[in-house]
Amino acid sequence: MRRWSLAAVLILALLATAGYGVRLAAAPRQMTFYVIAHTGPGDPFWAVVQRGVQDAGKVLGVRAIFQGPPQRDIPAQVNMARAAINARADGIAISVSDPTAIGAVIRDARGKGIPVVAINVKEPADYAGAPIPYMAYIGMDEYEAGKNVARFLLNKIPQGATVLISMHEPGHVGLEARARGITEVLTAERQAKVSKLDTTQDPTKSLATTRAFLKSNPDTKALFTLGPLGAIPAIKMIREDKLAGKLVMASFDLDPGTIQAIKEGLVEATVDQQQYLQGFISVVQLYLYAKYNLMPTDYNTGRGLVTKESAAQVESLVKQGYR
Repeated sequence: MRRWSLAAVLILALLATAGYGVRLAAAPRQMTFYVIAHTGPGDPFWAVVQRGVQDAGKVLGVRAIFQGPPQRDIPAQVNMARAAINARADGIAISVSDPTAIGAVIRDARGKGIPVVAINVKEPADYAGAPIPYMAYIGMDEYEAGKNVARFLLNKIPQGATVLISMHEPGHVGLEARARGITEVLTAERQAKVSKLDTTQDPTKSLATTRAFLKSNPDTKALFTLGPLGAIPAIKMIREDKLAGKLVMASFDLDPGTIQAIKEGLVEATVDQQQYLQGFISVVQLYLYAKYNLMPTDYNTGRGLVTKESAAQVESLVKQGYR
């Protein structure tokens, strides 16, 4: 029954955004839902999540507020969440970027009767802290996604090669899980020497740091970036230094620059976790729970890879901000 209810809302949403004028009846009191991320819409990835949040709010006739600090800032994210709790939000969706700090906020919200779902990233499988009582997780399995993209590149990585993982947010549990999946596959299957490098969220520093690593490690055969903040400067480097065919690259998430690089053959593939759904579905599930007591359910938003063969199909949607 829950799946049918969710599907019905999604169909109505698609009709509405396509211009058919379909709208769900507004609640007697306008509800307010917060989606609070560890990074704001200045990151191309989170700009798409924000679009999903805003579209869900329009379709459902509720206030849907997306918030996140300019860069990964756990104390700032915690403060935003506490402000939402104090505002007596009808529901909160939050990325569990730090299980200890965010877990405490979630327990506080649930203790005050506010429904909470986790989006984008959750605590790692080996987390040994107190249980985090969010009601559902809406996002990708980061660890499995890392393993999948590593397997995709296996035939292009020689035995014993040096492989670089660009970490634009070291310590982020989701990115660390991606890196762990990549590392496990490549060390087991190729006996690769895998290095993680803090490239920061500054594109100039990222470019310089990556170039310095490659200069010191000329046997590097593959580069994995974990999102657009790492991919954009890496693609610039591959173009400028004419590394196509010498250094294979894969990434995570979609942005116009990465899609263009895939079409040009500079990037082999990127993982598509359909982050628009993370914003949209989180608001929908919180609304359905608040209005109809329909329990939120886990929703895996992404398992696929975008390659040269499929890039053109998603390019226009990337440019429109939906992918």
